[in-house]
Amino acid sequence: MLEQMPKLVGIATLGAGAGLLAAPRLTTRVLGLEGEEAAMRLLGAADLVLVPGLLAGRPRWPWMVARAALNLGQAAWLADAASRAGSPGPARGGAAALVALTAVDGPTAVALRRAGV
Repeated sequence: MLEQMPKLVGIATLGAGAGLLAAPRLTTRVLGLEGEEAAMRLLGAADLVLVPGLLAGRPRWPWMVARAALNLGQAAWLADAASRAGSPGPARGGAAALVALTAVDGPTAVALRRAGV
């Protein structure tokens, strides 16, 4: 299962990145961040940069480290953007979810490194 984790994360990252890039208003509306579509597109593009490495990179552990780091950067942006949101709860929740994902992605990266994957 450990060796499959980057692929699963890569597929999820592909979906999230493509959605943010193609239709950022769907997310900005839910988060109460109307007017932040360009930033959402940038977040989506950053996700997509990681997809090839997560799906096929060798070794894969550096890509999981990058995913964990990007989670934290995106969480920081969302936490800051929450102050501009009409209702800050959803943006704060999104930030918390990204931090929670880091709690999985980071240890996965360490385990992959130890396994030489």
